[in-house]
Amino acid sequence: MFAGLCVLALPMSMRAQTDSAAVVSVAQRLLDAINAGDTAVARAVLAPGAQFFSTRAGGAPRRQADTVFVRSLAARTTKYLERMWSPVVRVKGAIADVWAPYDFHIDGKFSHCGIDTFTLLKGPNGWQIASVVYTVEPTGCAPSPLGPPR
Repeated sequence: MFAGLCVLALPMSMRAQTDSAAVVSVAQRLLDAINAGDTAVARAVLAPGAQFFSTRAGGAPRRQADTVFVRSLAARTTKYLERMWSPVVRVKGAIADVWAPYDFHIDGKFSHCGIDTFTLLKGPNGWQIASVVYTVEPTGCAPSPLGPPR
């Protein structure tokens, strides 16, 4: 009987790993879009009405709608590099979240670090980001395990 339970659990475990990888891939695609200023990819991975919230120590949270965020990518004149590592993923049915430390560079210079959290929903178009909440920490950042940016 125990062997039968292991066999039944295997497909669920494999499905969870597949969903986790897909969820991280969507979050990474948004970061890639930010880095490239690619509004088409950003729009594709964002659910309609997605929201962005940022927090800074001592400041009130800031909110930005997906449409404003996408327009800001198109208008940007500086080079961004945002990198995340060690994502922690939770998936339950059609909802998921990703929590990961990140660093952010502007025109090749360190700007800040923090934590990115992505909340995703799975619908007819696959996984899409419903919200991004992140901290902005200009000081006290540990060195990135990814090394210096290239």
